[in-house]
Amino acid sequence: MRSLSLRFFYVLCLLYSNFLFGQDSLKNLSELSLPITSEKLVIAHCMTNIIRYKGHPLEDSSNPDYYKSTGNSSAPLGGLTQVKVMVDSLMANASLDESVEFEMRAALRSGIDGFQFYYTLGGTNDDAIILAYFRVAQKKNIKFKFTFCISHPKGKTEALKIGEFAFRMNHILDVAGRSNPHWLRTPDGRLIIYLWDGESLADIPSGEKRLPDQFYMARAYKRLADAVHERFACVFTINKQISKKELNYFLDYFPATWVWTLPFSGKNYIGYMIAAECKRRQRTFTASVFNDFYTSKLLKKGTWDMYHHVEDAVQAGIENVERKYITTGLSYNFRKLMEFGIEQDASLFNMITWNDYPEGHHLAPEVNHNEGFSILLNYYKSLWKGMASPYENRDVAIVFFKKYNHLIQPKPFNIPVVPFQQEVIPAEWEDSIEVLTLLKGPAEISLNGQLKKGKSGLSVFRFPMKTGNVKVSVLRDHHSVLQFLTPEGITDKPYRSDRITYTYSSEFKTFYMDLYKGFKPLYSSEYNLDFYEENK
Repeated sequence: MRSLSLRFFYVLCLLYSNFLFGQDSLKNLSELSLPITSEKLVIAHCMTNIIRYKGHPLEDSSNPDYYKSTGNSSAPLGGLTQVKVMVDSLMANASLDESVEFEMRAALRSGIDGFQFYYTLGGTNDDAIILAYFRVAQKKNIKFKFTFCISHPKGKTEALKIGEFAFRMNHILDVAGRSNPHWLRTPDGRLIIYLWDGESLADIPSGEKRLPDQFYMARAYKRLADAVHERFACVFTINKQISKKELNYFLDYFPATWVWTLPFSGKNYIGYMIAAECKRRQRTFTASVFNDFYTSKLLKKGTWDMYHHVEDAVQAGIENVERKYITTGLSYNFRKLMEFGIEQDASLFNMITWNDYPEGHHLAPEVNHNEGFSILLNYYKSLWKGMASPYENRDVAIVFFKKYNHLIQPKPFNIPVVPFQQEVIPAEWEDSIEVLTLLKGPAEISLNGQLKKGKSGLSVFRFPMKTGNVKVSVLRDHHSVLQFLTPEGITDKPYRSDRITYTYSSEFKTFYMDLYKGFKPLYSSEYNLDFYEENK
């Protein structure tokens, strides 16, 4: 009798333990080794709410109204924003449907195949925007993919967070149609869900526990998937240096990973370890690429706490704010991350980002980045997919530079610019002018009269940084086959801190031609005040 009582006690303990800690029925599921996609795609992170249409202005930290250093309420800061979004004026009176159509057509021209939408708790306005994308993609027969990126779901309990997400996601799935071909799904039908700092969806028991944190994270997303009547393939994010041990805890429970803005660092790049472990564990490695990282948004010193409204930033004053950046070496980081992903034969490329103008890693039309990085994406995408280059039968030249040497102290608006990643690319690399060419045959490259020899295909050149505008020419047999003068110039007397990368190319007018009815590209010419006189 005593033996039976003890046995019953042990069974009760086991049941309680399973209730408390959860059965580890999620580790190394067979579906974790299945392919994520059947075709190679470029999926861009899209800031859902950063979109312009009638009655919906851009948020303050990307609003062109605060671009100039005079004539607006942000003048005491030398201008809050340092990006000027081209589409702002065009879409000021447009409908939401017209606006999302523009975003998709512009993204396709840049080489992007779909969006993973930044999706947060409380962001209920985003749901209507996401549904508009589905509606217009179907109506206009635009080949484009969509999914959610569950982002930093902090606060509340796991059950409450899952409840809110499930209620909203069910509505979108039901209205858009669960069988809608625009959903980003795996070949076996799972809905691909991106996570950005998404671990906090889970309630993780404190104190001693029998299972790793990643189990509770996976369990939370399984519960969310069940609540929306779907199967998920969750792509977890790596936003910092991670050990092989911690990585493998994630790979125990998730089928794929993506890296956020960790710059390329040669043989020490963390992607090598991640890709190798994914291959060993039969998980999907997705490649990530970003072109720049310099925040227009103003932050409280020493934090990532953002001043969301211009009035708050002005009240704080220059002495209490800072901007953050990563040194990217002009086009170097972008090129090397693309080449790395191609070398790994990644199944997906994650473009960081389409339209996060406040963090300065956008590909969408804007007067500093222009089309330079989009041309590179299209070129590398063709290599990745084993297709002919879209530029193979013509000559293309792109120039990349910063507006001033990194050692110069701007006056009078010298807002601190603080690096926040380990500096793996020397800042001095950005104190030059970089010219990249895609040539149909050998030619000479001239930058402000200095000549270098270019070969067929891709070539990259560095020239000394000099003040003034940049004139690029490509000569063959002593005859110019293309030339252009940049609207923006380089200065040795910057009036404000500004470390965003400027690009311009011989493709500028062609790239933006017929992008959308009525669209006219804008220019940056802060340090070329004669530009508008010259181009009347």
